[in-house]
Formats: sequence, C-alpha cells, structure tokens
Amino acid sequence: MEHLKKVLERIREAGLTVKAKKCQIGLNRVTYLGHQVGQGTISPLQAKVDAIQKWPVPKSKKHIQSFLDLAGYYRRFVPQYSQIAIPLTDLTKKKQPNAVQWTEKCQKAFNKLKATLMSDPVLRAPDFDKPFLVTTDASERGVGAVLMQKGPDQEFHPVVFLSKKLSERQSNWSVSEKEHYAIVYALEKLRPYVWGRRFHLQTDHAALKWLHTVKENNKKLLRWSLALQDFDFNIQHISGASNKVADALSRESFPESTG
Repeated sequence: MEHLKKVLERIREAGLTVKAKKCQIGLNRVTYLGHQVGQGTISPLQAKVDAIQKWPVPKSKKHIQSFLDLAGYYRRFVPQYSQIAIPLTDLTKKKQPNAVQWTEKCQKAFNKLKATLMSDPVLRAPDFDKPFLVTTDASERGVGAVLMQKGPDQEFHPVVFLSKKLSERQSNWSVSEKEHYAIVYALEKLRPYVWGRRFHLQTDHAALKWLHTVKENNKKLLRWSLALQDFDFNIQHISGASNKVADALSRESFPESTG
C-alpha cells in the first residue's frame, strides 16, 4: 500500500491521470513484455511458450528465422541457447538454399529448444538492494558469464546468462587475454545491473594481476584496464571445477547470446 501510494502521488505531481478500468492492483503476478513477473521471479509467458511448442517443422529459411526470433526472445532463460540452436542458425546463412535440408541434428535442436522452454524455466528478478555475484570464464572458443543473487533459501539463483563465441583473431589471444576479455565483456553487458554498486566477481584473478604488469605496452589491454575502472568489485578466486556454469558457457562454439 505504501508503494501504491507513492506511485499515485508521483502521478498526481506530474499532472497525469490513469483510467481506473485499465488498472490492476494487488496481483501476485502480472504480464509484462511477454513475461510473467511477480513474487521475485520472471518466467516466459505461457501463451508464447505454447506457440513455440506447436511450431511445425520449418520448410524454409524464413520459417526457421521466424521460429528463432520467437524462441530467441526467451534465450535469457536457456543456458547455452546459441549452442543448442547452431544447426538451425546454420541453415539461415546466405549460402544456404531457401528450401532447407532438414537433418537429424536440426530436429534434435528444434526439439531441445521446445523442451527447455516447456520445462517452466525461471530467472530470479534482480533485487538492487542486495549484492550481485558475477562469474566469468574463458576457453579456446568462447567466453561465458552468469549474473546471480542469493534467494530467500540462501542459494544463488541465475538472473542473466551470457555467452559469446570468440572470433578467429580472438581465438589466437593468450589464455590471460581471453580470461580478461571475459571479464570486460561480461561487465559491459551487465552494466545496467552492476554499475554504481559494489559486487563480487568470481574468476581466475591471475588475469587481472597479469594485466597490471603488461598493460603499459599494449593499447588493447590499456583500454580494458580503463574500462574496468568504471566498476566497483572485489575478486574472488574460484577453481574451474567450481565454476561449472560459466565454464560450460565459454566452452561452446556459438555466436553471442545474451539473456
């Protein structure tokens, strides 16, 4: 009631009005931009998930792209979404014929995307009064990251999944460069969540130590170092065996995926 009073006061102060019959007050969950939001969680809108589930086998590149556009809207709920979708995205390349050659791999990818979204995926709604945890990792082929927060059960729950395939040039970087790029990439993508507040970052802290010793002789590393100065975080070392989600996201060869 206090929150509602503040909202209505702001509306009055701004000289605005609202139409009562279009207002819904006191709901546990509401529909917002294709999502069900409420009680500290965010999930896909069931009607959209049903539409994905009923989607017929695509016969053309345009039909595949339409399916990927719809399913991709909920990619933030699907770890390794882009990796799963590779057989489908490959069919949309310019060199591919308009009449697609549907393979067993395509069918498996098609089915897995449907099944994952039908499994009632839920992300934790961000609470900006509580600290965030960012985990990052890099492999030969890509970088990955996860933004998490502790829930009432004191367990960490995902807020956003991130992943990106490295280009051929980036793949030739040193291990330390890749590890550091994973941090820079993740924090730039997560800027709306973590900028202006202190948060925890779990990664191989050796990458940052290495940066301080070589950045003066490398313009790229100097830019990265300056970019990180925008953020207030403390480094927590975590072994690869414990960093399972970010590690898995970094090791798949797939295009950029932001959830």
